[in-house]
Parts: sequence; C-alpha cells; structure tokens
Amino acid sequence: MIIARLFPKKSNYFNRLNSLFVDLGKKMDSMGLLRLFSLWTLVVAGTVVGIDINERFVYWSWQGWAIGLMKIIIISILYLFILKPNNLWEVGSKILSNREILIHTIVSYLLLIFGNIGVSGLLPNFIGLIPYSLAFLSGLLVFQFPLILDENKGEWNHFDWNNKIEYFSFSLLLMLFSVVLGIYLDDPIISTAGSVSVPFPLITLVWPNHVRHLQRARFFPLFSFAMFLCVRVPWFLIPLCSLFFIIRTINYFRYGIVFPSFGVDFLEE
Repeated sequence: MIIARLFPKKSNYFNRLNSLFVDLGKKMDSMGLLRLFSLWTLVVAGTVVGIDINERFVYWSWQGWAIGLMKIIIISILYLFILKPNNLWEVGSKILSNREILIHTIVSYLLLIFGNIGVSGLLPNFIGLIPYSLAFLSGLLVFQFPLILDENKGEWNHFDWNNKIEYFSFSLLLMLFSVVLGIYLDDPIISTAGSVSVPFPLITLVWPNHVRHLQRARFFPLFSFAMFLCVRVPWFLIPLCSLFFIIRTINYFRYGIVFPSFGVDFLEE
C-alpha cells in the first residue's frame, strides 16, 4: 500500500492524522460502509444477467453506465435509510439466526431483480438470477463466522468454530450448485466465478481451523464475482475501487493495518 510507505506507522505525520481517522472510522462503522460491497455486487450481477440475454458475447461495455451507477446510488441510499436501520442487511456484523438468513436471501434476490429490471425488458429474468442468489447464500454462510480485530496487534482472530462442518459443507454445495446451474443456463460469469470460488469453502472445511482460511473464504469469492462482473461492465470498477481504497486508507490511519486486504494473518493456533 503506497500510503503505508509514505506515512509509516511510527512517523509524526501518521500520529497527527490518527485522531482524525479514528473519528472517521467510527462514523464509517456506524454507517456499515463495508457492507456496500455485497449490495453493489448483487445489483450489478442483476444488470449483467440482463446484458447476457441481449448479447451473449458482450465484454468491456460502457453502455448503460449512467443507469448502472444511478442504481448503485439508489441502493446505497436505501441501505443507509431503510435496510440498515431496520437490521435487514447485517452481513458479517454478527451470527445471523435462520430467520435472518432467510430475510437476507430474500433481500439479495430483490437486489438482483432491481439490477436486472430495464436492462433486457420490464420483466426480470427470474430463472437467470437464481444461481447468483445461491452463490450469495453460499457466501453468507461463510460470514456466520465473524472476525474479531485485535487492535493492539492489528491482527484478526476467530474463536468459535462451532457448526463449521455444517455451514461450510452447505456453503460448498450451494456454490457447486450455482456453477452447475450457471453452466446449464449458459452463463459464463456465474459458472466461471463460482468455479473459482469453490476451493475457498472447501479448504476451510477440510483444513484445520485457522483464521487465514476464513479470511480467504470471506474475501476472495466476493472479490472474484465483482471482478468477473467488471469484465462486462467496467464502469463498476469506479465505485468499487473508490470505496475499497477509501476504507483501506481510513483503517490504515486508524489501526495501522491494511484492510480490506488480499493478505491474511498467519497466526499460530
């Protein structure tokens, strides 16, 4: 991270900026900005499914970027003023009950529909959206294992591995099913992104309990889906990268860590 090189943790500049970014970080946490990644990805996934119906071989298309960004803005406002205040989107913030998992699954499908409407017609492609909803549910089960940050060490931990076999087995099956359904529907995005994501719940399921496997299983499937979507709609990179680097910068000056990150913590269990 370039900022980490320009402002080392022990430098005077870092210490001066720390108090400012601590306040910004608390505001960021209260708004739950990190959860916007999953919301945006679902909306854009719905858009891409609509594009696939119109033109099977569309790649790197900027057509419809204004409407796409407008949908992202609308869903962000709905999240801040409706979904979050009513606890309808709490992915990663806590362990969800079965009822809450069902609610999140329904909301995710509605987000896919919202992104899909108006792209290939007024009626959404209900069948084509199903594998994306299954992939989301697969990822949601992984987030049933929250990570806790040790602020003094700047390291992530997880202490409760109860029901690991059940959650990760079901997560793996759902992701595999989404891939098979994507192949059947001739959808190259969900079939490819899903295939890339399959190893992460599998490794966490088979390997001994370690926070690094959980970090990868939480981050990389969402990242993979977002990047494959960008292959068709490159304008999605603009809000995606903007939010990514804003949150990373705030967390660096707040905790001295680089997060969100592609790296993992190699802690001794």
